[in-house]
Amino acid sequence: MNQKIKSHHKKFKEQSNKDLYKHMDKAKKEEETERATYLEKLSSQLKLPSDMLAGAPIITAIGRDEVCVENYKGILEYNDTLIKILTKIGNIRIEGKNLNISYFAGDEMKITGFIHAIHYVK
Repeated sequence: MNQKIKSHHKKFKEQSNKDLYKHMDKAKKEEETERATYLEKLSSQLKLPSDMLAGAPIITAIGRDEVCVENYKGILEYNDTLIKILTKIGNIRIEGKNLNISYFAGDEMKITGFIHAIHYVK
């Protein structure tokens, strides 16, 4: 009679939420991919650069000491070894030493320092 009954409600609820939101996230990603593909096709048919219609980021590296980024949405993380930037197509990670954002305007920024790597993250 001293048996304890273990409830599985919390575990079931967590699994249900994961299953529910997993499908929603997948549909949203597919929609964004379709939209990006459509804009890329349209820009190639009109013979326009993809950044004009799709808002693709333009990254210009000048040696290992300077990077200019255009068409960004925001700065996610910023310290002297890592700068994470949000763009329409994903995140961009710039890794290095003594990194500094010299200036940033509405859609353009200049990063200086010793650049080790530039990563594109979806």
